[in-house]
Amino acid sequence: MKPSGNASRCPLCDDAGTRVVLRAPDFEYRCRPGEWMLAECGRCGHVFLDPLPSIEEVGALYPPGYYTVNPKSPIWMEGRVVEAKMTRDAEGLRRQLGDRRVRSVVDLGGGNLSRLIRLKKVFEAAGGQGVEATCVDLQFDDGMRRLAEGAGVRCVVGNVETDLSELAEGAHDLIVMRQLIEHLRDPGAALRQVRPKLAPGGLLVIDTPNRGGWDYRLFRRRYWGGYHVPRHFHLFDRATLAGLLRESGYDIERQGCTPSIAFWIISLRNRLGLNSLERGASFWEFLSLKSLPVVGTFYLLDLLWLKLGGATSNQFVWARRGEG
Repeated sequence: MKPSGNASRCPLCDDAGTRVVLRAPDFEYRCRPGEWMLAECGRCGHVFLDPLPSIEEVGALYPPGYYTVNPKSPIWMEGRVVEAKMTRDAEGLRRQLGDRRVRSVVDLGGGNLSRLIRLKKVFEAAGGQGVEATCVDLQFDDGMRRLAEGAGVRCVVGNVETDLSELAEGAHDLIVMRQLIEHLRDPGAALRQVRPKLAPGGLLVIDTPNRGGWDYRLFRRRYWGGYHVPRHFHLFDRATLAGLLRESGYDIERQGCTPSIAFWIISLRNRLGLNSLERGASFWEFLSLKSLPVVGTFYLLDLLWLKLGGATSNQFVWARRGEG
């Protein structure tokens, strides 16, 4: 089906000149029959799900077999692979921050808590002092919550778009939003909620899908894993994300890309008719985050492309609280 027709006004710039650019089903979970639409703004280039599901519908988009809570999912990462990745990410962030002092870190939407536990340990080891760590999410697994609280992590039930009252004003040196902003109904509102919580000189670190990698260019017409239809409400490129941050009162300190292994794998699985719930009988089921050769291949491919100056389908941005 060729996309056509008008769409709603752009949620970023409010321009009416939007058009439908994609119609696709939920390839991964089939949460409901039929297709969903993505629209693109002719003015700023932002891409968004149109229309957005109602607040009441959102819960049904995340089935019990969703990959973050489903060990049977081909997209589930476990064991030494994920432990090594979390350690590498935490240590890499600490090194990149250099001499910046971090005494308080907040993870927004980091509900499995393992990432924040690791981040707290790495910063404490580097600084020789305690680090206050807080995770904010809509809900927490009871077992993970007990584990996190035992490691000194505070767990706060809250909505980043509407209620961050449990976080002190001007008190947090580092706030992290990993693979979250694309799931929010109103990302601008969330950024404005977060800004006053940062300490002077504090940093907001975001990563989110990027419309720009090899896999995006190959699969953009229908199957790209970064679409994650219908759970990704907003799909940024680097320009639209930076623009939204500036409009929300931030100064951009650093922006770039990192390897995007999962989107390569999900794109191929979508194209081959494989779901993200569990492994089937297909020969192609080796395309999984559980396969070290597959993970290694796409990691090296994206790493090489980055070394050559290209972009991948996972972007990051560091943003400081602006002076205004």
